[in-house]
Amino acid sequence: MRSKITFILLALNLAVFGYLFFVQRHATASRVLEENRRRVLGPEASNLDRLQISFTPAEGERPATAAPEPAATLTLEREGERWILSTPAGATPAKWPANDFAVRRMLNDLQFLEHETSFPVSDLARNGQTLADYGLDKPRLTLTLTPAASAAPSASPSVASAKEGALAKEGGPATPHQPLTLRIGGDTAVGNRLYVLSPDASRIHVVNRSLYDNFTLGEAALRSAQLFTIPVFEARALTLQTSTTGPRTRLRRTEEDWNFESPVTTRAAKTRTELALNSLHALRVTRFAQADHRPDPAITGLATPALRITLEGNGRRETLSIGLPLDPEVASVPGVAAVEYYARLDERSVLFTTTLSARLVADLRDAATALRDRRILPFDPSRVTSLSLADAPAREQNRPLRIQKLDSTETAWRLLPADADPTSTLRADPATVEQLLQRLARLDAVRFANDAPTAIELENLGFNRPERTVTLELAPPEKTAANTAVSGPTSLTLEFALPGGADPAIYARVAGQPYLYALAPDALALIPVAPRVYRDRQLSRLSDATRVTRLVIKPAAPADAKALLDLTLPADRPLAEALASETPARRDAVTALLKSLRSLRAQSIVREDFPATTLVDGVEKPWSYVLEATLDPATAPLTINLAERTGASTQLAGSATLGLVYTLEQPVLDALWTLLYPAAPAAPSPTPAAP
Repeated sequence: MRSKITFILLALNLAVFGYLFFVQRHATASRVLEENRRRVLGPEASNLDRLQISFTPAEGERPATAAPEPAATLTLEREGERWILSTPAGATPAKWPANDFAVRRMLNDLQFLEHETSFPVSDLARNGQTLADYGLDKPRLTLTLTPAASAAPSASPSVASAKEGALAKEGGPATPHQPLTLRIGGDTAVGNRLYVLSPDASRIHVVNRSLYDNFTLGEAALRSAQLFTIPVFEARALTLQTSTTGPRTRLRRTEEDWNFESPVTTRAAKTRTELALNSLHALRVTRFAQADHRPDPAITGLATPALRITLEGNGRRETLSIGLPLDPEVASVPGVAAVEYYARLDERSVLFTTTLSARLVADLRDAATALRDRRILPFDPSRVTSLSLADAPAREQNRPLRIQKLDSTETAWRLLPADADPTSTLRADPATVEQLLQRLARLDAVRFANDAPTAIELENLGFNRPERTVTLELAPPEKTAANTAVSGPTSLTLEFALPGGADPAIYARVAGQPYLYALAPDALALIPVAPRVYRDRQLSRLSDATRVTRLVIKPAAPADAKALLDLTLPADRPLAEALASETPARRDAVTALLKSLRSLRAQSIVREDFPATTLVDGVEKPWSYVLEATLDPATAPLTINLAERTGASTQLAGSATLGLVYTLEQPVLDALWTLLYPAAPAAPSPTPAAP
């Protein structure tokens, strides 16, 4: 029974598949055949090389008093991947890139042009009609289509197609197709239709009127408004010239960066250069000049352009000439955002105007400065293995300093002052060193002072005795597939000079390079030489086995003054029991203070010695308080001298053992406020930093 059901189902499936294969295939073939029968043009319309549009306005489409005009002719020709529009302009046609969207729409209209109905021209005489009755004796629109050339046909279609492929691969000879001519006549009496005469003049087709509307857009609509077609990612070089006799400014892309080739060989600012290229790629035609309107060259300024912009891509080049403003009065108004200029593309005789922003014009005219990289010392901070800082020999207060990375794979640094032991393990603060490296990498010039200074000029500016010198030692770049040749470590030296006198500027140069840069007045303050600035803020750390058994805070004078805090912390009692008699605020303060003593940190280091007095609010005063912490196992007590608090976030501390004066971190400040000033209100909040 089951076998019978299986065979029945199998037979039904075969019947259904047979129906789909034979009946549906026939229906699909019939539908395709019907569609092909309705097509006005053959398959050659799918690949055109040339399209000529001849338009003669009908009587109702122009003033009745106008004299008959010759047909307006527009020609579209394919050049590679682009279409070029040619219009009559005297002896030679004016050529311009065509609007790609409009051309594609016209090509689609031709390829898929279908008639609603059609009838043979031979039937007209029997009905007493002529082509004039359909407006086809003098068609108002004539389309001449030139299909792309193909290989010569063979005896059979299969052989012909194989031959075409072989010739296309070998670049062999091709047979051009004969042009096809479509004549568009008048409108039908009913419906939105019109009459079209077939290319062989044997049939009249009734087609949708949209064919006429899409092919009579006019010259302005068929022209592309885009000026530069080379995108930013393809751009390889940019050349700017502000006069026919002046020097050119040329930039070239190298891998991921941009560099100047003239008037000087130096780095370009990648971001600003690519922003300028984006602005150039976004330029559009504001308006085209009329064919019969040719302003005097003295008005357009294109005989000697004020600016020539040449953009080079992969095997192609585009040049835009910018002339005078269309309205000189508007251009002269201070603060105007954009100005309309006369312009022309090289190898194109079409005159047009384009609107450029004032910022873009200024950047292009002064590209040697505006697009130049203002960074003085571009380098990768991760490659730095050591850096040296030195002041002028005449300055004794800050001795030369060397900061060296302990391991190329780590972020730990050590300080080597000039008078320190070479084996010193004085650690540097990684965050501060990283901040310095980032500051050096982003050090910008406010002005390009001189690109070719003489020895006398260098001496007058003070480079014979630099005010400060920074030397960076760099590890070789990592070896990659694109960079197989790895050079040894390199060294970069940056020198700062102060000319003095009436010139308050700070100047800088990189050793081995001729360029001089003027810097901001605070440039040297951002690169201090003092070792204390770079010292590790971690001053000391107690081991896990070390305990604080007693904590005392008392006034520094007199010696027998009553202690503000005298707390014993026996080992056999928890901290909470030892602080049970204290108020909640004091308990929190003591807990925070004990935590900070186990890992003693400074917010900043002020001095690398321990004086008997310290500067408080501009006045030298003795230390106000003494903090002593007794440690177990028995070692010398940890003693810290404290000054009066001088602000919301400033209180000085000093240690004779460490030989330092430093500022306290905010949690310690808040804890000491509660313990030192029990009758005072809540601790003041630190003043927020100015934005």
